[in-house]
Amino acid sequence: MPTNYESSRLSAYLRALKPGGRLPSLDHKIITALCSGGKERMRRLMNVVKSGRVKLDAMVTHRFKLNDIEQAYDLFANQHDGVLKVAITT
Repeated sequence: MPTNYESSRLSAYLRALKPGGRLPSLDHKIITALCSGGKERMRRLMNVVKSGRVKLDAMVTHRFKLNDIEQAYDLFANQHDGVLKVAITT
């Protein structure tokens, strides 16, 4: 499991990447993407989620630890097991 330092470092790297950028992480690559509207739209969306005005529990059908992110990507990319959204936790 990553330490708080590792998690904050990974978050900083992800924020710095351009859409479609690649981040060498663990033993695989993470390809970043943004929703249409870019970083500003994503920032506003995350503020709404943080505020609790929107409940996303029903949409998150699967949860994975950061160390299991490859399994999460495989599940979502191949749409197995009725997946809607995958949550990645540290």
